[in-house]
Amino acid sequence: MMKTKNTAYHIIYGVMLTLSICIVAYLALNFNYSSVSDTEFSYETAFDTGWHTADSSEEINIEKLHKLECAVPYEEFSIFNTLPEDMSGGSALFFRSKNIFFSVYVDGRLVYEPQTNESIFYNRSPGTNWSCIDLSREDEGREIEIRVYTVYKSARGGIDNIYIGSSGGTVLNIIDERLVAFITCVLILFVGLLLIIADIPINMQSRKNHELLYLGLFSISVAVWCLAETNLIQLYFGDSRTMQIISCGSLMLIPIPLILYLDVAFGFMHKIVRPAVCILSAAEFTVCWGLHLLGIADIHETLTLSHILLAISAILLAFTIIRSSVFVSVNQKKNIYRILRGIGLCSIAVAAFIDIIRYYTGAGSDSAMFVRIGLLIFILCYGSSSLENTINAVKLGIKTEFVSHLAYHDGLTGIGNRTAFEEHLVELEKIKDSVPAVGIVMFDVNDLKYVNDNLGHHYGDGMLIKSAEIIQSAFEALECECFRIGGDEFAVLLSGDKVEERYKAGIEAFAENVREHNDLPDKEFRISIAHGFCAYDENCGLKKLMNVYQRADMKMYENKKEMKANQIRPEEYYKNMMKNKKQTAAT
Repeated sequence: MMKTKNTAYHIIYGVMLTLSICIVAYLALNFNYSSVSDTEFSYETAFDTGWHTADSSEEINIEKLHKLECAVPYEEFSIFNTLPEDMSGGSALFFRSKNIFFSVYVDGRLVYEPQTNESIFYNRSPGTNWSCIDLSREDEGREIEIRVYTVYKSARGGIDNIYIGSSGGTVLNIIDERLVAFITCVLILFVGLLLIIADIPINMQSRKNHELLYLGLFSISVAVWCLAETNLIQLYFGDSRTMQIISCGSLMLIPIPLILYLDVAFGFMHKIVRPAVCILSAAEFTVCWGLHLLGIADIHETLTLSHILLAISAILLAFTIIRSSVFVSVNQKKNIYRILRGIGLCSIAVAAFIDIIRYYTGAGSDSAMFVRIGLLIFILCYGSSSLENTINAVKLGIKTEFVSHLAYHDGLTGIGNRTAFEEHLVELEKIKDSVPAVGIVMFDVNDLKYVNDNLGHHYGDGMLIKSAEIIQSAFEALECECFRIGGDEFAVLLSGDKVEERYKAGIEAFAENVREHNDLPDKEFRISIAHGFCAYDENCGLKKLMNVYQRADMKMYENKKEMKANQIRPEEYYKNMMKNKKQTAAT
C-alpha cells in the first residue's frame, strides 16, 4: 500500500516539475529583452587588424609576434596601427598580452606601461596579462604604437582579445565567454576536494588504498592548471607572473597521483611503471626548479619535460583502456562500472593528446579546453566507479574488523583473550633485552565454581565481568594491557620503565577496587581474586618470558592458598549474605 502511495507522489511531482520547466522555457524564448549589461556596456569593436611593423606596411598577426623576423628575444621592436575616427567618449583599448613586455604610445606619447615586479621565483616573461588603456576623443584617428620585446623564441608571445570600446562591456564579454570554462574548473576542484575528504573516514577502516585520495589530488592539480589557463583570475589578481608559476608548476603535480590512482585501482603498475613514473616526475620537478632558480632556464622554457611526462601518463591511460576494457576475460562479467571506466579513461587520454598538440601548433588561445571536458567526464565516470568499489571495500573492512575483534577479544568481558595474550608475549620476547623490564601479573578469581553451581551461571558471568572491570580500571592508566586467558584467570602485561613501581601502584588500586565492591550493601556476590607477579630484567636470572609467566602463575597459586586459609568459606559467606538480605528486607 505504501509503495502505491509513493508511486502516486512521484507521478504528481514529475508532472509539477515538467510544467514548471515548460513555463520557464516558454518565457525565456518569447520574452528575452536586453539586460542592463547589454544596453550600458555593449559598445566594443575588434581591433586585431591593420597592425604592421615599422619596416613594412604589410599586415601582421599580432597573436604570434614571436614569429616575426624582427622578434629577437629581449630586443625591442614596435607595431603600429591607427585608432578609429569615431570612438565614443569613455572608450578604452582592452587586450590580453602573453609572454611579452610592452608599453603603449599614442603619437609618441607614453600612455600605458604595466608595472612588473621581480623575484627569483618568477619566470622571465610576465605571463598572461590583461590590460585596459583609457582613450579620449583627442586620440581619434591618431597613430598607436606598442613597443614590444619578446622573451621566448619558441613559445607563443603576442596580443589577442584586443578591442576598443567600453571597458566594462569588454570585461563582461570576456567573463561571459569564459564563464562556463571557469565554472567547470571550479566544479572539478570542488569534486577533487570532496574525494579527498571522503578518503579520510573510508581509510580509517582496516583496508587502506587511498584510491579516492589519489583521484582527488589528480583532479585538483588539473583543475588548478585549467583555472589558470582560463585567464579569468588574472582579471582580479594583479600578479600575472604568479599565475604563470601556478600554471606551469601545477602540470608537474599531475603524473604522480594519476599513476598511483591507476596502480591502486587496477593493481598492475607496481613492479616497474609506478616507481619509474614517480621517480621521473620527482626528477623533472627537481631539475626544472633547479634550472629556474639558477637562472639557466625558467619553468616555462622546460614545459616540454612536463608535457613528455603528461604524454607518458596519457599513454598509460590508453594502455589502461585496452587492458581493462578490451581484453576482458571471457569469464569476467562486464558491468556498468567497467564501461564507465573505459569512457572516462578514453576521454582524458584523448583530451590530453589534443591539447598538447594544440599547444605546439598554436591552435587556439585556450590550451586547456579539451582537458577540462575530458577531465570532467573522467571524474564523473571514475568517481562513481571508485566510490562503488570503495563502499564495498568499507563493508568488507567492517566485516574484517569485526572478525578480527572477535579473534583477539574475550566475548564476555571485552578485554584481550588468550590468543592476544600469547601474541603479545611473543612480541615482547623479541624485544625483552632492549627494554628495561617486562612484568607479568597473574590473577585467579576465587569462588567461581561455587557461584555457578549454587547461584547460577548468570551470577558467575557477572562476577567475571566485574573482576575484569576491577583489574582493568586499576592497571589501564599505568600503560598496561589486560587479558582474560582462561575461565577464571586473568593476566596483565607491563613493559618499559619502572615496572615494579607501576605494579605496586596497580595492585594498590586493585585492592581498593575490591574493597569498594565488597563494602556495597546490595552486592550480589563477593569479589575475591588471587594474584602473583614476576618481572624479567637483567638481574632476574630467567632466560625467557615463559619462565616469568610460570613463576608469576606459581606466586598467584601461593596467594590463592593463603586467601582460602584466611577468608570465610563461600558456603558460609553466601549463607550469611542471604540471611542479612532477608533481615534487611523484613525491617
